[in-house]
Amino acid sequence: MGYKPISIALLEVCGVGHSLEAMRLPFNKRGNTPTMKLASNLIKASTSDGKFSRGILAYIKIECQVGWLLEYEQHEIGVTRISSSSSMHNELKGLRGVELAEQKQRDLSTKVYTIIDVVSYQALRSIYQQRRSHKLPDWQLFCDFIETLPYFEELIFPS
Repeated sequence: MGYKPISIALLEVCGVGHSLEAMRLPFNKRGNTPTMKLASNLIKASTSDGKFSRGILAYIKIECQVGWLLEYEQHEIGVTRISSSSSMHNELKGLRGVELAEQKQRDLSTKVYTIIDVVSYQALRSIYQQRRSHKLPDWQLFCDFIETLPYFEELIFPS
């Protein structure tokens, strides 16, 4: 069949300090709760209370097939595509019109795409909650990857 499991690599996480500073702004006059405890409590409370986690960004590189990519693209809030591999600029260079369209469709189900996305921690939390028990193995691999991110237990899925 040609199935190839997804591969995910973390390129960078940024915005943690700035987002935690922004999180504390409404609480400046309300006691001295430790930062990570407050962050976990707000994330568990609601999406609105945990909105500061939109500013914590993970740059990730994913290699995947089109079947998983179509499902992943349903999670568009908090996910920004930076770029993706292109058959038109590589293996199909020089083709035009119907010939180009036909060649782009050939072997579509087994082609592996490389994408680089920026995903907020809030979006990663949503994906993790919705897909952790999904029966497709690629979602299990993606959720396993999410569990390896810095501050997963505090900022993505506090217990």
